[in-house]
Amino acid sequence: MQTVRILTASGIGEFGRYLARLRRNGSLPPPVALLTDAVHSAPCVLGNIAVEPRSFASRREFAEYIDGRFVEGGVTADADEDGMWEWLSLYYFDAVCPASRAGVRKPGADGRHLLENPDARRRHRHLLRGPYMLLRRYSGGPNGELDLLLSYALPVHGIAATHLGERMRVMASPGALIAASRLYGHPKAGGPRRGYSNDENGLRAYCRFLNNLPDCFELSSLSADTIIALLPEHFSAWLNNGEVGQEPSLQPFDGMRKIGALPDSQSVARHLNDLLEKLGTRGTTERRMKIRSDMFRTAVLGAYDSRCAISGLGIAHTQGMETGCHFEVEAAHIIPVSRGGRDVVYNGLALNRTIHWAFDHGMLWIDDDLRVGLAEEVDTNPRNHWLRQFRGRRLRKPACAQHRPNREALRWHALNVARSA
Repeated sequence: MQTVRILTASGIGEFGRYLARLRRNGSLPPPVALLTDAVHSAPCVLGNIAVEPRSFASRREFAEYIDGRFVEGGVTADADEDGMWEWLSLYYFDAVCPASRAGVRKPGADGRHLLENPDARRRHRHLLRGPYMLLRRYSGGPNGELDLLLSYALPVHGIAATHLGERMRVMASPGALIAASRLYGHPKAGGPRRGYSNDENGLRAYCRFLNNLPDCFELSSLSADTIIALLPEHFSAWLNNGEVGQEPSLQPFDGMRKIGALPDSQSVARHLNDLLEKLGTRGTTERRMKIRSDMFRTAVLGAYDSRCAISGLGIAHTQGMETGCHFEVEAAHIIPVSRGGRDVVYNGLALNRTIHWAFDHGMLWIDDDLRVGLAEEVDTNPRNHWLRQFRGRRLRKPACAQHRPNREALRWHALNVARSA
């Protein structure tokens, strides 16, 4: 067993020069003396982490092994000390850059072994850090989030790791990763299916399609079933893959595959609302209900430009580049589904979370003039005085007339929720 150390700046420099020489002469042995040399390496501040020389069948096997080593050493947060991953890359060089039968090694780009690029979208290319960070981020991927990303052999970065890993909006969506694994992962043999890099309907096209969806599609909250149902028709060739091909509940949502041609959120809202109208009441399976819920939320946010219909707030969070927006606003049913309300835009309002809660509990309602009314407890309880600012405020309406709230539904809410609260 060997205690994990770090490579110093001089050690990383020496490692980089070795990689450059190795490209010219593939038979050069790795400079393992750097691992313990006091000039080129130093103790790791994370503690006494013990590792051993061994091989790994896949990226997942390495990630699980090294995570176990860190946890056993008392490291529960993400382990990411400067110089540590370079040290591990050199320590496991036979695993990340194995020699051929002729004794020749091909190290690939420096980024596979050195964390030289400060861009977070490129650092995932490190052959050891990348799999470990994925395992930590998705808690091992219990629902299949990592089946495609971690299925490769350890020395292989792979097309999936490149095209998924460098699109932050897709990587922020567990549903998108699960759907990618279902579509392009081999259900029995593991690894990607043959032809998954096809430019027309393969993984590259899948990532482009999702990355270009309007912001009202919050990928991070969409289920894998919904994402599969959104795909254009030319992706249907991949739907014969095990569970997906056998899933009858996806068939009624074929019309969603026109989404890719829609130019903006208002067009999305119209298309999804038409589909919701045709589908009638909610389906009976949990998966169908989730798809309908995703469609309803996306349609309502699209109709209201992701802004609260009462306060006008449209708080959005974007973490890094290309992640897409995450909106605080929610899609509220005017007549609840539990009381017979439908998943259609005119039975919905975009409301921020606090106002949504107050609306559902009858603390405020919308009158016939589309102005806000408030319950008595708003005035009598000091905790509720914040809501006073909305008394008499006119409701913000969607641009499209067919998406504006149904007056009868608003009256039902005022009588059956607000007045009875």
